[in-house]
Amino acid sequence: MASKAIVLITGANRGIGFGVARRLVREHPNYHVIIGSRDATQGREAASTLLAEEASSSPSISSVELDVTSDTSISAAKQTIEKEHGRLDVLINNAGIALDVKEKGKISLREMMQRTYDVNVFGASVVTDTFIPLLEKSDNPRIVFVSSSLGSLTFAADTNSQFSKEQFLAYKSSKTALNMVMLAYNSTLREKGFKVNAACPGYIATNLNSFYGTGTVEEGSENVARLATLGKDGETGTFTAKDGPRPW
Repeated sequence: MASKAIVLITGANRGIGFGVARRLVREHPNYHVIIGSRDATQGREAASTLLAEEASSSPSISSVELDVTSDTSISAAKQTIEKEHGRLDVLINNAGIALDVKEKGKISLREMMQRTYDVNVFGASVVTDTFIPLLEKSDNPRIVFVSSSLGSLTFAADTNSQFSKEQFLAYKSSKTALNMVMLAYNSTLREKGFKVNAACPGYIATNLNSFYGTGTVEEGSENVARLATLGKDGETGTFTAKDGPRPW
């Protein structure tokens, strides 16, 4: 029997990350899902919830403590996964924050920008770089960056677009930067057989935006999970939503 594909999802104890974990568990029983969580207890609780929900199908789930703002935490998570599984097949960089929604007016712009980029851009970059050696041991390595259409320069330049009118400077610019991070890794890894893509989950109601989104977590998980389960002939270097490509 072939071994299960090993998937790590950062920030997966709730929100879109948890939704992606649930979808993978339900639709891809040949995958082992690792819930990455800054808070170890919350990660274990999320894993336990999925285990209970899907008990009849004997789901394969675990959790690992992973704070994307801490190099020490990232390295420790890598060592744990290497010890337990020996490799990683899929990395989903999902962890993110939107301080423009919850902290605007409460903290300085400099702090808001620094904290946002530390999670959304620097964290995703360091996690990716750290886990590349484990991904290189896979025969079909995939990396998914959870981005946003708010990061589209094309949409932002269109003054008639709602995306242009949204005044979330830190969050929007961090997702633009994240798309460049994705493209940079795609450029260096595609010749090794990696599939590296960015996904816009849509305007989803989660704790990140104080549940103001119009879509469900289930809807938001669809395209992320699709990119996470691409075959060897799948796309790479793309920026998509569930209804198709997004403009850069």
